[in-house]
Amino acid sequence: MWIFVLWVVSVMSVLGTAFLLWKIWDKKQTKRQSPQKGILAQYIGSGIIYLFILILGFLNTQDNGIDWRIIASVFVVCHIFLSIVIIRERELGALFFLGKPIADISSGPHFAFWPAVYVRRETRNIIQIEIGVLTPEERQKAEALKSSESVYLFEDPFYVNWGDIDSAENVTEKEIKRFKDNPYAKPLVTATHLTIRFEIFSLTSLIMKAGDLNSAIELIRKVATSTLISYAGKSFVGRALSQMDQVDEMLKTTIENFVVDPGSERYQKKPEHSWGVNIRRSQITRMGTAKRLSKAMANRGKAIYDAQAEKFRLAETAAGEAEAIKLKAEADKIRLEKEGAGRAEAERLLFVARKRGIKELAKALETEEGKLALQLETLQTGLKEGKAIILPIELQKLAGALSNFVSPSS
Repeated sequence: MWIFVLWVVSVMSVLGTAFLLWKIWDKKQTKRQSPQKGILAQYIGSGIIYLFILILGFLNTQDNGIDWRIIASVFVVCHIFLSIVIIRERELGALFFLGKPIADISSGPHFAFWPAVYVRRETRNIIQIEIGVLTPEERQKAEALKSSESVYLFEDPFYVNWGDIDSAENVTEKEIKRFKDNPYAKPLVTATHLTIRFEIFSLTSLIMKAGDLNSAIELIRKVATSTLISYAGKSFVGRALSQMDQVDEMLKTTIENFVVDPGSERYQKKPEHSWGVNIRRSQITRMGTAKRLSKAMANRGKAIYDAQAEKFRLAETAAGEAEAIKLKAEADKIRLEKEGAGRAEAERLLFVARKRGIKELAKALETEEGKLALQLETLQTGLKEGKAIILPIELQKLAGALSNFVSPSS
């Protein structure tokens, strides 16, 4: 038993190594491997291994011992059963031998010598990449297609910064006249939605160049978005809207050259670099103004407007206060001038009155009665203040003067 297993392992190792060396040599001989050669090489190698196993089974069978022929036959049949793979109708496959591509296979049953040969599968459907926020209608449609595993959604907002007509390249006089005072000729930010559709025609090429379908989709998405962003920086929204077909074609051509599509110029020069995909369509399906950024810009505009309004209000308030102060100063000046004039007139009149009074007083002092009246008034004022001092000589004068006023009958 152990001798038989050892023989089988040895034969499989030798044949496997020989098959691998032949594949490497065949790849060097031709730039593009023929699928028929890879499948035929697998059949020949598998047939040789099965034949050796059966021969060993017959050679080791003895009349009185174990019937190795039955064991070898059962082993071959079971191994063939394990090696049969079925590719579904909407799938395509790729055969690999120890990591090396053998051939692309279509729908139906196929033979893959287990475990040295294995199969990778992917969808045969048109693969659709949706980049950007979806509308409810687009989401509903995408969900209906998602069951086929052919729709890939990248629903993160895809914002594109567009230049203006002054910074755009190759602006014509016609465009200058057409987009004069047009808001689409000014810098804008758009929430863009992009759709890319392609199909796989060689899964082995896709796996060898990109690794797997998910990696290929991510790379295609990055190329498409970076290309559109680069174009937007050298153009403006008005031009893009008026030349949307040309923009879509530019995106498609760029992606085709990146993946070396059969319709690209690179494929004619280096077909072995092809990713095995055919770009069907690349389209900007929607290019609206970014609502979130527009709201921010509106808030910024409102803040600027409020600041300007506050500045105007403060300026008007300051001007009003300055005018009020000026008017108040003028009023105070007029009031002070009037008060000054009134006070001056009053003082003048008082001075005149006093001057007249002094003259009259001087006339009165020329008589004894006037002198006595003045002394009596002075005495009365002093007594009120509590500071009057009466001398004896003044008493004599007062008594003499009073005698003139007092009649004998009094």
